[in-house]
Amino acid sequence: MKVIHSPRFGQLHYEEEQVITFPQGLPGFETFTRYVLLPLDEQDEQPFYFLQSVEEGDLSFLVLNPLRFFPDYEVELSDAVVDKLQIEKPEDVSLFTTVTVRGALEEATTNLKAPLVINVPKRLGKQVVVENKDYLIKQPLFVSHNEQVSVGQKG
Repeated sequence: MKVIHSPRFGQLHYEEEQVITFPQGLPGFETFTRYVLLPLDEQDEQPFYFLQSVEEGDLSFLVLNPLRFFPDYEVELSDAVVDKLQIEKPEDVSLFTTVTVRGALEEATTNLKAPLVINVPKRLGKQVVVENKDYLIKQPLFVSHNEQVSVGQKG
């Protein structure tokens, strides 16, 4: 068992088998390539997680499973990404999107334009940019009851 100190989580214990490697890092954080995925809480099937660097305790990202908010969300992966992540079958892939919370949680947005693609069995990940013009970098997570919920909607 390994340990990293994180201001958010304190002493964080993890096993090497939990580590997800992003060989190119994440944009803006290319030197940090190894992360663990931690649920926001222990509740089953909750959508929020922290992607915590095991190389830098101060570095973590709030991420979510976008299908929990946008059931029709689809990402088509290029052959290059499939090869780079050694993906053998679609069910090996998990998608996450980064979340930005500025102020109240009700105003949170997620980046549907650049999801994190993770090959779960191989523990390999990459952030990819999708070509779908309806996907926004700052897609609101929550909308009022008067608004129609659709991916790509501008408020």
